[in-house]
Amino acid sequence: MDARLTWRLLLVPRLLLAAGVIVWALLNVLTARRPAQPPRRPPTAGDPVGDALAGARPVPRYTDEPLKVTDLRWIVGVENLEVADEDGFNTVVGLDDAVSTYVDVAADGLEDALADQPGIDAVEHTDREVVLVRSTLSLPDVHAAAVRALLAINRDPRPMPRRRPLDPAVVGAVADDVAAVMSGHGFAGRLPGPAFYRLLPDEHLVQIVGLRDGFGHHNDDGTITDARVRLAVDVLELDAADVTAGPRVLSTSCDWAPATVSGIEHVLVTRAVPWCAATASRAAIVDRWVRGLPWHVPDRPRWEAADIAAQWGFRKHARDLLGRSRSPQSAAVAAKHGFSR
Repeated sequence: MDARLTWRLLLVPRLLLAAGVIVWALLNVLTARRPAQPPRRPPTAGDPVGDALAGARPVPRYTDEPLKVTDLRWIVGVENLEVADEDGFNTVVGLDDAVSTYVDVAADGLEDALADQPGIDAVEHTDREVVLVRSTLSLPDVHAAAVRALLAINRDPRPMPRRRPLDPAVVGAVADDVAAVMSGHGFAGRLPGPAFYRLLPDEHLVQIVGLRDGFGHHNDDGTITDARVRLAVDVLELDAADVTAGPRVLSTSCDWAPATVSGIEHVLVTRAVPWCAATASRAAIVDRWVRGLPWHVPDRPRWEAADIAAQWGFRKHARDLLGRSRSPQSAAVAAKHGFSR
């Protein structure tokens, strides 16, 4: 028998078999029965949500933020959900961000509180603002059940502390605690307030490390949690009469540090001390300006940096800083120091 004919005779039944399998699969998909959508009962009242809100007196988690109980009507949203699996969830409850003024939906137990409501068969809190529900209640009654659950866990809310600046006396006490650490890293001088310094007399400079912008979460009982401070470093020209009176040459701010000895020491050692070591001479500062503008002198334009460099005797650096700038300030600095333009 011809080989080509034999191949065709074998191929035909295989194609028919494959076609049959495809048709069978399609029929199964088309005829597969979806889980039945459970019928809902009629509403139990004209306005179940209004009944749930009647007489409610929610307690705000933020002590200075009054609540309107009627806001829960729009903070909670309820919609039908097509049943897709054996769990049978047929309702989705959505929560607006404003719900956080009433409760912490996860920590305070919204899922359990909603599951305890009459007519709610199952609850799954899938996301902070999304709760799946299985119930045959009407949508208004599910809405009312969600409102009652929120009010139930609002009775004894966990208060949220407010973020506020630290009192200067608190920051001063923190500075007292870290004085020995500062001295150990060379900042033995103490200024009024939470600041320390070290002198670089050969360079006629002074480096100052201060604790600034302290904040913490203030509780109603007067306690403060998560207190933090920012370390700021300034390099000033040294004034013999007052170490803080000279013009500021350079500055930087470090990361927020916990207001503890260990937290401040970590930022001091990893950020402030290396930065100070890299700017411990006038030559190093001027080189930094030339290489790193504008990032290393965010509060000083080139013409000001050039003016200081020229006053310090770094005329080539000053010319490099001025570059080809034609601004009136650059022209004035060039004329002041006798640079040709």
